[in-house]
Amino acid sequence: MTEPLTPAPLTPAPGKSGVLAGAPDWARDALLRLVFLALLALLWQGLHYALVTRAAVWSPQLFPAPLDVARWLWRGLGLGVVAQHPAGWWPALVRADYPTAALASIVRLLEGYCISLLIGLPLGLMVARWTLAEKTLGWLAIALQAMPSIGWAPLALLWCGDNSVAPILFVTVFGSLFATILAVSDSIRQVPPLLARAGRTLGATGPRLYFEVLLPAALPAIVTGLKVGWSFAWRSLLAAELLVQFGGLGQLLQRDKAAGQAEGLLATIIIIIAISLGVQALVFAPVQRRLQNLWGLGGI
Repeated sequence: MTEPLTPAPLTPAPGKSGVLAGAPDWARDALLRLVFLALLALLWQGLHYALVTRAAVWSPQLFPAPLDVARWLWRGLGLGVVAQHPAGWWPALVRADYPTAALASIVRLLEGYCISLLIGLPLGLMVARWTLAEKTLGWLAIALQAMPSIGWAPLALLWCGDNSVAPILFVTVFGSLFATILAVSDSIRQVPPLLARAGRTLGATGPRLYFEVLLPAALPAIVTGLKVGWSFAWRSLLAAELLVQFGGLGQLLQRDKAAGQAEGLLATIIIIIAISLGVQALVFAPVQRRLQNLWGLGGI
């Protein structure tokens, strides 16, 4: 007589055991990244102790400790004034360096990136659709996309002057435009030919095949390409602000470099990284996850 089968005990999924076994994915990711940042801070402090405090081979003005940079960030964000006078938090933020500079840079980034999208998206569709556009416009986009964005700055200053935001927008647009064109066109070309044949079999031809089959199929890759174009726009903006000196985070970098303030330089770099991670987490990552789930790519 065979023994009755008993169900195996439930075991936690791999990688989800421990105190955070029942926590959502975002909480585990946040804890992991906090621990990683803490380890980086400890490594930074260890290098500061070895090179500055112990061996004295580097000046503390050139290589500050993490706590010095944290103090600079505290003051630059206006948090010290807010802590002392909570009722006057808004004037403190308005007068602080980083909120005003970050807002100016973000507004310029949105303007330049939107312009590059309005131009780059239709041009990318043309390059992917017509051979003539691919051999002319696409060929030119490949050549100009390899040009460093800072190379547009002298021409922008010559044409637009250095007393307005125009040269910054010029460099931002041209820094991301050609990457956007190539990303859109390459994404559409990578659609499997089987989908095009299936669309034609079902009666989709001409513009209908293009907009109802090829373009939706390429949408996840297009969003990834748009993220690449955004990163080009962000770098181009900061490079232009370093030269034009018309406000923004780039001007803070140039100011602190001229004053020899390594704490300010590192603090501004941290702000730039935080903005980049915030845009990725709040804008591009949710859109990509949504598209992957809709297109059945969530399990890859």
